[in-house]
Amino acid sequence: MRRELLIYLGLLITLFISKHVPKLEILTLLYMLLPLFTLKDEELGFKNYRKGFLYGVALFPLFILLPPNLSCPAWVLNQLGIATAEEIFFRGYLMRSLGNVRTSLLFSLAHLIHFPTLNSLLVFFPSLLFGEVYRRSGSILAPILLHFSSNLIYFSLVEKFPQLYHILQRELTGG
Repeated sequence: MRRELLIYLGLLITLFISKHVPKLEILTLLYMLLPLFTLKDEELGFKNYRKGFLYGVALFPLFILLPPNLSCPAWVLNQLGIATAEEIFFRGYLMRSLGNVRTSLLFSLAHLIHFPTLNSLLVFFPSLLFGEVYRRSGSILAPILLHFSSNLIYFSLVEKFPQLYHILQRELTGG
């Protein structure tokens, strides 16, 4: 567990750097992909693809009510990349030794450090869901797809209800 927390500290350092030097934001994504080079695919959850897909697309029917804005393919791919990197790091790597609740707390803390908003505090709850789906499916594909679709639904929701966006993006630092 100590090793995982040291690795997590490295992530916080990259978040700090990217917050102050936005051009280096790619470092954080690349850092979260490091477990791809240190662990076997099966250890990260690259298995049970059918079950992972079925669990992962659970939110897709909500796209009927809140269709995502697909007008910018680069943005959609960016969201997929973020979901993939975060899930590999948090679910595939950290959750193995820290469990779902601790991993979700660290997931929320990382978001809070980068974006000190109410929304970042609330990511704890979807993180618990992503962890449970990962545990039940045994596949990293499930939380990646669920995380990706959650992000798209979130952006559709705040686009439809801008006042909700202003509430969720309120800074917690008093500024």
